[in-house]
Amino acid sequence: MKSARRPLLSNHNRCWIWGRNSVLETLRANYWTILELLYSDRCEEAALREAFDLATRFDVVITYVRDADITKQCRSEDHQGLAARMPPFPYGNVANLWKQLPANPVLVLLDRIQDSHNFGAIVRSVDVLGMHGVIVGTQEQSPVNSLVARSSAGAVNFVPIVQTESLTATAEEMKERGFQIVGASDHATQPIYATDFRGPTVLIIGNEGRGIHPTLKSLCNHFVQIPVLGRVSSLNAAVSAGILFYEVLRQRRDGI
Repeated sequence: MKSARRPLLSNHNRCWIWGRNSVLETLRANYWTILELLYSDRCEEAALREAFDLATRFDVVITYVRDADITKQCRSEDHQGLAARMPPFPYGNVANLWKQLPANPVLVLLDRIQDSHNFGAIVRSVDVLGMHGVIVGTQEQSPVNSLVARSSAGAVNFVPIVQTESLTATAEEMKERGFQIVGASDHATQPIYATDFRGPTVLIIGNEGRGIHPTLKSLCNHFVQIPVLGRVSSLNAAVSAGILFYEVLRQRRDGI
């Protein structure tokens, strides 16, 4: 097996994903192609056996190294003896997204989510709670990197993640196709449970500090907020997204 030379992610620390679950989920999916696997004596036997089987099936180079070498590459000691060198993430595009959507879909548009942990946690909630895809822009947006992959618990391999040059143009196209555009905002007066999410919907989650961009705000049919009771006035983007997605799931499951 020979490893082809492909471009790596720009930041050194983001050229690698690590840990048993993250690496094995990526191997199983065979979507984000692994360039090389590293393993050490710390890797559990069952995980190593599966990694070898999958690496052989998908023609991935697998190399034994010292545990300290994996720690040096990942700059982390929590790799469990297994790490993978990665190329740039293979984003989808909007044209292909239309072809794979089910009837009556719900999509999530992320407007400049810059925290990688937030991004990954949102992708995880998209998968768990049955949303149908994530749309991101190319500016001021965290890329899919090692932190996103880990905080998504591997969901980046299964959730359609689409990148677009213009979030505004994409939102306009969705609106023309009959989607309602719903923005999540701390300043909205309409609670999430008073909004009907049973039709085709795009949910916009805005930037952690600045919220939804004005051009996207102008396209929203509704703005919704999560009622809060504590002294802290707001939730972070990932927690808010998870609560919003669950309300969408509840309405669609229960019919109200």
